[in-house]
Amino acid sequence: MSESHDREIIGGHLLVIGGAEDKYNERRILKKFLEIAGGTEAEILIIPVASDFPEFAADVYTQAFRNLGVARPRVLRATSRQDIVDADVEGLLDGVKGIFMTGGDQMRLVSLLGGTKLAEKIRSIVRSSNVVLAGTSAGAAAMSTTMVVRGDPSSHPHKAAVRLSPGLGFLKNIIIDQHFTERGRISRLVTAVSYNPYNLGIGIDENTAIILDGKGLLEVFGQGSVTIVDGSEITFNEIAEVADNESFSVCGVQFHILRDGLSYNYIDRAAIQPSGEFLLPDLG
Repeated sequence: MSESHDREIIGGHLLVIGGAEDKYNERRILKKFLEIAGGTEAEILIIPVASDFPEFAADVYTQAFRNLGVARPRVLRATSRQDIVDADVEGLLDGVKGIFMTGGDQMRLVSLLGGTKLAEKIRSIVRSSNVVLAGTSAGAAAMSTTMVVRGDPSSHPHKAAVRLSPGLGFLKNIIIDQHFTERGRISRLVTAVSYNPYNLGIGIDENTAIILDGKGLLEVFGQGSVTIVDGSEITFNEIAEVADNESFSVCGVQFHILRDGLSYNYIDRAAIQPSGEFLLPDLG
C-alpha cells in the first residue's frame, strides 16, 4: 500500500471524530482542532448541513468555539442544495484555517454538498494547504470515498450488514465508522472491508478522534479507542458466494485496537509500537 497513487492526499491534517465529543467541559478534541488550525485567532468554518436541525447544530458549535476563544466562527447557512450552490464560496473559505463538519446524517451531507463548487474548493485546499478538516459522526463517515450509510448491529458479519455509497472523497482508501464500540459496529465494518479488502476500515469510539497527516501517520486522541480492520492480508473471502442475510467466512483479517496517544502508519498498515512502555521489568 505504499505506492504513491495509494497515498491519501492531505496537505495539513484531517481530524476524524467518532461523535459525541465533549463540547461543554474539558473539550479536549475541540481544543485540539483549534490548536492544529492555529489557535483562537484562526478563522473557522462550521458546516452543519448533515443535521436535521442545521441552525441548532450551528448554534451549538458556534457557542462551543466562542467559549474556547474564537471570536466569530463562520457558518455555512444552508438548508437545501440550492443554498449551497448559491453560497459565496470564496467569501466562506477566504483565510479559513479550520473546517468543521458536524454530525447528523451522512447521506444528507453528501447529497447536499457533494459535487458543488464548495465541496471542490474544500477538497482542493485540504489537499494543497495546511487547512485542517474535521468531521464528527456523520461528518466523519462522509470523509471516505466509500462511505458507510446504514447498517444494524449484529452478532456476526453477514452480507447485508452494511450499506455503502459514495462519500465526499477526502479519504481515498479508508472507510470510517463512528460511535463504534458504543453501538456495536464491528460486524458492519468487517463486512465493509470484506467487500473490498483494498480499503482500510477504521472504527472510532465516541469522544475519540484520529489525527491523520499526509505522510502516513495516524494518531489516536481522546477518551475511547480506535479499531483498525486491515484486510490486505486476507487469504480466503466468500462474501460474494453467500445470500444477502447469510453469514460468511473470511480469513486473514488483521485487527488493531489503539488508545489515546498510540499511532499507526496507514500507508504501511502497521501499528507504531510505543518505546518500552509495556515492557515487563527484569525479575532475574
